[in-house]
Amino acid sequence: MNYSALILAAGKKAAQGISYRKALAKIDKGQSVLDKSVSVFLNDARCKQIVIVTNSADLQKLVQAHDSGKIIHVKSGNTRAESVLLGLTAVGEDVVLIHDGVRPWVRSEYIDRILEKMENEQACVLAIKPKGTLLQVEDGYVTDIVRRNYMQTQTPQAFKTNFILKCYSIAKSLKLNILDDAELVSRVSDEKIAVVEGDVRNVRYVLKEKK
Repeated sequence: MNYSALILAAGKKAAQGISYRKALAKIDKGQSVLDKSVSVFLNDARCKQIVIVTNSADLQKLVQAHDSGKIIHVKSGNTRAESVLLGLTAVGEDVVLIHDGVRPWVRSEYIDRILEKMENEQACVLAIKPKGTLLQVEDGYVTDIVRRNYMQTQTPQAFKTNFILKCYSIAKSLKLNILDDAELVSRVSDEKIAVVEGDVRNVRYVLKEKK
């Protein structure tokens, strides 16, 4: 199955440049977090297009750094939801995988599993079971112990392009700014979202601030 990858390198703190500094941090033999995040898609023949959404201040620098014809760059919006919607308008394939640009350790086998699910689904997400016990808390006190049937979302999250574009358009009309694609879909549609169990190593990069 062919697909496009939509890589977000401008998160909720894009205005301060924090997300982009994380994306440019060097982690693996001089490779940046963003480039490592992109590499799994760049090396996948099924990925026909990579749309990278970045803040306007560093857009030109990033364009110059990427010379692959598979990669295009889109200026981010003021919120994550706006950025995703802008990126989606540039997507050319029927299926899109939306991925966090500072989550560089996703493995190709999980993309394989997601794409297999997408043969028969409109939406599919990676998710992992949280460690330990989850507490429901109200006013500083435990009101319930949650032990089963809860998972934490990861990226990439996959969608049929026309479907997720419609969901984000609805969210825009409702002025919703939701930071997770699956949550947004659940808020504006009745479509079931398939789940592929993810990898605990597929975490966001944490930027170490200089003291």
